[in-house]
Amino acid sequence: MMRKPGLQVGRRQNRWVDREQMAARRQSIKRGLRWAVVAVACGLATFHVGKLAHTRGWLSPFLVREVRVVGAEVAHPEVLVAEAGLVGKRLHYWSHLDDHLELVMRDPLIVEASFERRLPNRLTLVVVERQPVALLGLERLTPVDADGRVLPVSAFHGGWDVPVMTIDWPTEEVVLDGRVQVGLVRWTLDWLSEVELVMPPLYQEISTVELDGDGTIRLRLTRSECTVLLDHNTPFEKLALLDDVLRDLADKGDSFFQLDLRFEDQIVVRGG
Repeated sequence: MMRKPGLQVGRRQNRWVDREQMAARRQSIKRGLRWAVVAVACGLATFHVGKLAHTRGWLSPFLVREVRVVGAEVAHPEVLVAEAGLVGKRLHYWSHLDDHLELVMRDPLIVEASFERRLPNRLTLVVVERQPVALLGLERLTPVDADGRVLPVSAFHGGWDVPVMTIDWPTEEVVLDGRVQVGLVRWTLDWLSEVELVMPPLYQEISTVELDGDGTIRLRLTRSECTVLLDHNTPFEKLALLDDVLRDLADKGDSFFQLDLRFEDQIVVRGG
């Protein structure tokens, strides 16, 4: 029986393709081995050069000798440097600093932190501190920020000009693990933060905030003897009208003791 010529050609082609693929794989393996050898050699050279440079003191000009702190108004700069684990630490200009930043961020007064490097041997720790939106009346006046985080410093230490908030809950129910737990209190703190952002003049006029268990919020303003009533449903548009309403009542000489903003389509003025 005679073999078919076409079948023989196909087998030869397959063997040729296989040899070509095997040659390509061998070349790829050789390239990989060469790169691995180069990488190991470079690593060993870097290690020995670094060790020699350290022994000879060639890197001493780049040892960090000064750490400045920028942005700390309430937190103590030396405390932040210690918390970052930089005291007695042997660091160079190029040293990895992420772990030290994580340590700084654990400070309850710090909301942001970063390092700036200055050649040849100086670091600057830049921090942004948490700011209170109110002084919460617990057993003592306690600074709290918009997230309900208690700032562990005296209310008078930072010279903060923020409203005093009084609440209708026992102290032991309000704060747990350094955070305000009562939902309505947390909401009111966030609301005050928004007022400060959107209407700074009004925020500066709020002297006290009284929060009742039923959700009623009483504001006392510095320029008026009246009380402003609102709740979590009061839109910001109503707050924006306060200045015009107070000015109009003053021009008319009307006597009043309360402005109630809790109604949907009106502001109720209660006179005295």
